[in-house]
Amino acid sequence: MPHLRRVGGHWMHRTTIIALGAAAALIAGSAAAADENLVAKPYPGPPAWKRITDKSGPQGWIHEQIPADHRNDDYSDMLTDQGFAANRGADPSAFLRNIFAGVGGACDGVKVSGPVARTEGGLRVAYGQVRCGTERGQAFGVHIFYKAISGEAALYSISREFRVPASADGDQLVFPKAEAAKAAALLKAEAAADQYLVNQVYVCGGRSSDARCGH
Repeated sequence: MPHLRRVGGHWMHRTTIIALGAAAALIAGSAAAADENLVAKPYPGPPAWKRITDKSGPQGWIHEQIPADHRNDDYSDMLTDQGFAANRGADPSAFLRNIFAGVGGACDGVKVSGPVARTEGGLRVAYGQVRCGTERGQAFGVHIFYKAISGEAALYSISREFRVPASADGDQLVFPKAEAAKAAALLKAEAAADQYLVNQVYVCGGRSSDARCGH
């Protein structure tokens, strides 16, 4: 969840910690494809989105974005993409199941959907959602939409996080009656996030035959 913790001298999001653990539980299954790349189109605004984290190394990368009108320490809306080179060829549904298994330690009232397995451009893909009623130690909950793609060069994980009012049940939105417009706006934004992951995030190169790559 978005709560921060200190790891190795750097601040990291708990969702990133969980994702790293999920990746560590999987085993690479194929050789890397040097020309493969994850495509994530600019997140729809307004406002535009800005990158606040850009870290990479031999084992992969992590990028984090938030709306441009938010402070850099405001994590109420977050888009994260990660690549795990050591887990290339791994089952994306297993990756999401490992994430879901670790969420209960951070949240109360957790509900999950998926993973739903698909094939896109000849590659295995999985979608899923986590709805955290209340993050432990915090006064809010979190909804997270996931897409994972199994490539030849890496396992790719893309997630969109929304901070929501705290509730005892992740399937219930608890907004004051006077804030009904905010609830409607959140539902609209979550539907847009779902469509973004489906239509605007994909892999090109390698074994991908995705028509969006211009084949």
